[in-house]
Order: sequence, then C-alpha cells, then structure tokens
Amino acid sequence: MLRFDATKLIVSLAGDRAIVANLGPSTDELWHAGHRDKNFYTYGSMGLCSSIALGMAVSTDEQIISLDGDGSLLMNMGTIATIGREQPRNLIVVVWDNEEWGQTGHQPSHTAKGTDLAKVAESCSIPHTATVSDLEELASVFRTALEEEGPWFIVAKIEEAGYMPVAPIEPELTIYRMRDSFMGQ
Repeated sequence: MLRFDATKLIVSLAGDRAIVANLGPSTDELWHAGHRDKNFYTYGSMGLCSSIALGMAVSTDEQIISLDGDGSLLMNMGTIATIGREQPRNLIVVVWDNEEWGQTGHQPSHTAKGTDLAKVAESCSIPHTATVSDLEELASVFRTALEEEGPWFIVAKIEEAGYMPVAPIEPELTIYRMRDSFMGQ
C-alpha cells in the first residue's frame, strides 16, 4: 500500500476531524490529498506528531487523528506509553510503517528488524491496536476506529514511491489556522 493512497483514504473518511501529520512526506502528502484548516503539519518536529495529537485530544472532545511514522515514533516511544496512561477516547494514531528512517537516509528502522509497534502499544495499555497491509484492511479498521471510543493505534505497512513536491506551507501559521478552526465552531 502506498502512503499517498492511504492518506487520501484517511482524508476521505475523516470528515471534519483534525488530522496531525508527521514531518516530511506525510505532511506533503496530506497537503496534496486535500489541504484544509484542520490539517496540522509538523515540519521540523520529528518524533512529536503523536505527542502533539495527544495534547489536542486531551484538550477537546473532538476526535483527533495522528498520521505518524515508524521512525518518528521510535525516536519518542514515551508518547505511546503516555497515550496508554491517559487513555484519550478521542485519539486515533495511524503509523505509516515503511520500516525505515526515510528523512535521514533510508536506514532500516527497528520495525525492519522485528519491532512490532502494535504490540508495543498493546503492552502500554492501548486497548485497540491493529496492523494492516492494504487499503481495504485500513478502511475497515479506520471506520471502526471512527465509530468506537479509543485510543486506537493502527500500524499501516506502506511502501515508498518517491516523494511529492514540498507543500507550500507556512509552519508558523499552522497553529493559528488550527486554533481558529476549533474556535469557529
């Protein structure tokens, strides 16, 4: 499954829910899949995507979606334990697992050598975990996550397919746009 195809699927199902995207290709692909006010792009924040989404989730009743990466999560595994401790019912974490650190030279990540992030999440008391490898499985699990209380932790095995053009985003304006989208309701 290609990350861009999976991102387009998530955007099509997310409705008006906030989506926080990991740095680099995840952010660029979210923008290309459909820029909107409730997209939060995390340029320059490797390892912090799900932490930012967790902060949002505990600050609102609205459902929050995190599109994180395996390499970034491995750099900040404490966020998985914190999600398990806090138990935000409105948080869905989707991990794009390409089994590499794509932003630093495509070195194999721990998931390429046997680390199972869904099992890590389960061991951290996250009640709903799944690993999917195609769009049909992702759609099914993600629809369930949208309907049921979380937290949810979905590992989506993806393949790399070249990078899209860098999205024309002004990172310093992301927080203002996101905050205004919540306050305008």
